Amino acid sequence: MLFCEDFVPSLLASGRPPKVAPFTDGVRQANRWLGEHPEVRVQRCETVRAAVSPHDGQHCDTRVMSYPAGKPKDVSRFSLRGLRIWYQKAEQEKHPSKPPQITSLDVLPRDHGDKAETFHDVLARLNGLIAENKGQHLLNIQTLVIPGDKKEMDSEKTVLPIQTPTKLVRFLRAYLISAEGSPLSPEVHFQDFLPQQVAAGKVSTFSTKLPTFETLSETFAKANKWLEAFTDVDMINVEVFDSLLDKEASCCASDPQTCSFSTKKPPFGWLKVVRIYYSTKQGCDQIGKLVDLSFCPEVKEKKTLFHYAQYEELAEVVKKVQSVWTYPDWESGKDVFQPNTSLHVEPRIDGTELLPQVETIHVCMIVK
Repeated sequence: MLFCEDFVPSLLASGRPPKVAPFTDGVRQANRWLGEHPEVRVQRCETVRAAVSPHDGQHCDTRVMSYPAGKPKDVSRFSLRGLRIWYQKAEQEKHPSKPPQITSLDVLPRDHGDKAETFHDVLARLNGLIAENKGQHLLNIQTLVIPGDKKEMDSEKTVLPIQTPTKLVRFLRAYLISAEGSPLSPEVHFQDFLPQQVAAGKVSTFSTKLPTFETLSETFAKANKWLEAFTDVDMINVEVFDSLLDKEASCCASDPQTCSFSTKKPPFGWLKVVRIYYSTKQGCDQIGKLVDLSFCPEVKEKKTLFHYAQYEELAEVVKKVQSVWTYPDWESGKDVFQPNTSLHVEPRIDGTELLPQVETIHVCMIVK
């Protein structure tokens, strides 16, 4: 059975925005919790986002899967990043002698003046850091963004604006876990799969019609063809993340491998990109078919003049995620479940940003 536990960095001082401890504080909380729960077997880690409560004395609630939740006056201008651990429970007699500990590694692109680093440069430096952490096993890698409006960028900063800034910078965050007798971590590579445009849009002074793209399932079909063609792929993890829809480039997807990019206010649109992180290994077993299952909260109360629509909370959606264990054709083994949460602001045609945002949990699984 698959479970999850969230860890939010500590509140240091109330305010708008509040002062909150860095991301590593959430990692420390998680490691303390792992020491108290030896039955936990960590499968994946991810950085998740939740709205900061506008009320003094409150922090944020990662159980809420929509933003805003409540009355219009409760809308927050800030979000907070925390750590979510997806895990299974081991049998009583199979507890490890020493509780595992999690480490997070961040690599931001460097700006060399006339030449900024490429995404491949960032991954190369991350590979070097992973190799230095001997005795630790690579769980997964996540692609994240931070505002790039200021000269000094801090990936550890946990309080960020809700609205999309005018400039964003992509960086990589790797999650490692201590493991007894862990072999040396392999060199990590990646492959991206983007949806193809199937119908053109139209932008005019009076109206905007967004172009039509392939579905996420069709994008995963491309990934499966690639996996069939390359038999030496040893998959590390799969992630689904958002790439900006570029209005200036005839509504095409922006390059997901660009480390720094500008956005319009509000963003014109977003596309789902499938990214596979992998290593190469001769004689790998043939990977089964990669399937993406999406789980969204259902509406419990419709929107009224006095409050936004109310959605199911995290625990109710996780129960749906757990239902995949009843599937008869999934392959047992380590890289079966790849939970990945997605949450962003969808654009509206009238130039405002659509509220509420609704969180989706993508579960990538390998079937026979």
